[in-house]
Amino acid sequence: MQLKAQTEAGEAAWARSRTELEKQWSGFEAQMKTYFESAGKQLERQQATFKDIAAAQAKAWREAADTFREAAGKVAATHTGDFDAALKQMKSDASEAEARLQQLKQAGSESWSMLSAALAESRNAFDRANQAAWNALKGSSSKS
Repeated sequence: MQLKAQTEAGEAAWARSRTELEKQWSGFEAQMKTYFESAGKQLERQQATFKDIAAAQAKAWREAADTFREAAGKVAATHTGDFDAALKQMKSDASEAEARLQQLKQAGSESWSMLSAALAESRNAFDRANQAAWNALKGSSSKS
């Protein structure tokens, strides 16, 4: 009798423990699902933000080249070679930067710090190319 009572008590304790474990496991699964859904949404937002910024940078490169071309056209035609070289370099730098950003955009799995660094690098290259082009324009116009 005592063995039977102990067995029944053990089975009851196991049933309670199993029920409690199932509740805890269900709660854990729900938390993990919420976490992964949230992380996925954050990654999607980061990728969308990166794509928007990369597109804006590419547009700025193109617009700067167009603006420079227009300004260069207004300066004496004798300096066209200087302007063409500066414009060619600006377009080349823009193509390189855009290709690098496209590679990162397609990869999509880079960390935000890597994406941010690539955008900063592209922005710095843009600033240098833009400054060099305008310096060429200023230098040529002061020679006229």
